[in-house]
Amino acid sequence: MASNERSLDADGTLSDETELARAIEENEAELAELLQLLTVAEELAADLTPELRETVRENREPIRELRMAFEREETLVLLQKVGEESDTLIELLDILAVSKELSDDLVPELQVAIRENREVIERVRLALESEETIILLEKLGDNTETLAEMLDLLDATHELAMDLTPELRDVAQDNRNVIRDLRMAAAGFADAHEDADVDMYELGRNAGNMIALVETMGDPKFTNVVDASIEGLTQDDPEPVGLIGLTKALFDADVRRALGRLLAAARALGSTSIEESDRQER
Repeated sequence: MASNERSLDADGTLSDETELARAIEENEAELAELLQLLTVAEELAADLTPELRETVRENREPIRELRMAFEREETLVLLQKVGEESDTLIELLDILAVSKELSDDLVPELQVAIRENREVIERVRLALESEETIILLEKLGDNTETLAEMLDLLDATHELAMDLTPELRDVAQDNRNVIRDLRMAAAGFADAHEDADVDMYELGRNAGNMIALVETMGDPKFTNVVDASIEGLTQDDPEPVGLIGLTKALFDADVRRALGRLLAAARALGSTSIEESDRQER
């Protein structure tokens, strides 16, 4: 390149005036618009400067308080937490927006419902304000654990009943005749009780005595004695015994033992009869 068209000085800037003039000529429109914007900005700044100065003077104290508030450690910590939880904050804001829209939609419906049920709500309020309701709520509060246990028990009982109902229905159907007979027996027992005027206490004592008698009869000792007696009584052709044979038999140990048992039974039977007579006399 020729030195008279373009040259650089020591700091690397253009020194050729023709190059500068050419650049200004090429950007004439942009430079004119820029100068116009600078003029407008200067005029706007001149108009706003007194207002801004007055605004700053009037709000100097609030600005200072705001600056001090933002410089506090709590505010910095809060801003830091807000920054860290920005995603959660955005989700909460979205939920709040949806909730507001939902509430705006529900408010007219709720107003209509309240207007239509005003009398019912008034009665419910009066019922809840009564002393009995307050006492009931206090008792429920004092027995919440017991109430929870009862509810759990009711749930378990309900489930058990639901499980057992088919089985009980089948059992009732299979034993319908037996149940009918037991019902008839109970009705007959009730009629007999009315006709005979049975003492239920004595009936219970007699039933207990019968059970004790059956238990005694089941004793091996008693059954052995009965078996031996039946065996002796059912002999086909026992040998006839006279007075001399009876006297000889008294020397037999088995015969004497049998006679002792008979005498003990007779003695016990006699004492039982005496006790029964004394009891009746008293």
